Amino acid sequence: METDENSERRTYRGGWIEDFLVALVFLTRLPVSLPFTFEMSAIKSACRCFPLIGLIVGGLTGTLYLMATFVGLPPWVSALLAVAAQVLLTGALHEDAIGDVADGFGGGVDKTRKLEIMRDSRMGTYGVVALILVIGLKTATIAHIDNPFTVFAVLVAAAACSRGIMTWALFLMPPAREDGLGHGSGRPELSAPLWSTAIFMGVSIAVLGNYMGAAAMLAAMIGGSLMGLVARRQIGGQTGDVLGAIQQISEIFFLLACVAALGSS
Repeated sequence: METDENSERRTYRGGWIEDFLVALVFLTRLPVSLPFTFEMSAIKSACRCFPLIGLIVGGLTGTLYLMATFVGLPPWVSALLAVAAQVLLTGALHEDAIGDVADGFGGGVDKTRKLEIMRDSRMGTYGVVALILVIGLKTATIAHIDNPFTVFAVLVAAAACSRGIMTWALFLMPPAREDGLGHGSGRPELSAPLWSTAIFMGVSIAVLGNYMGAAAMLAAMIGGSLMGLVARRQIGGQTGDVLGAIQQISEIFFLLACVAALGSS
């Protein structure tokens, strides 16, 4: 995928800064002008920076939540605004993905048909229900946390961890198509998911503490793994939509674990 056809721009050469910028352009809709062009294959290196993009998304949405609560809005309204901000920042990238996966897995009778449905831009009943549940669960869990600063920390850690888990899906799961993101990006080196894991583990423990951070990360990994296993059984591997669905499920499991940990403390 080339970000710009201007011949004066140099091509992607790798390194942490360029990988970060590629990941930022790929995972968000923030207005970023790159000084280089890149192909889809750059994702297999840039994915190590996915948790760093989560830091930005979680930090911005967490800040909005803090602002909303400080002006007197009730927790559920502030939570819904935070979730809406996530959707705007990412261009509904992951929400669209889990909707497509729900439609494909729910409505297709075989792998070919499931992949066809997932590529269809129209939203079906399964997708609508999935999005209602996803947005509802996110909003409810965020609103249930009493301390606004704890919400901020949870949003940052959840966004970083869930995006980091996508890197493992790219590494462990074969592409289900012969085209698209899963095939075009290629399988990353082991160092990419290891770096990604180190980043989101550091973030989660730093902002949530050992107990809650470890419990939430474990839950997110379980959720992402379950989604990956379902995708492997349904279509034989991963696609861009499957990666987005893994992010959403991982994030929900992370949030649920945080609420459970707070309730038991």
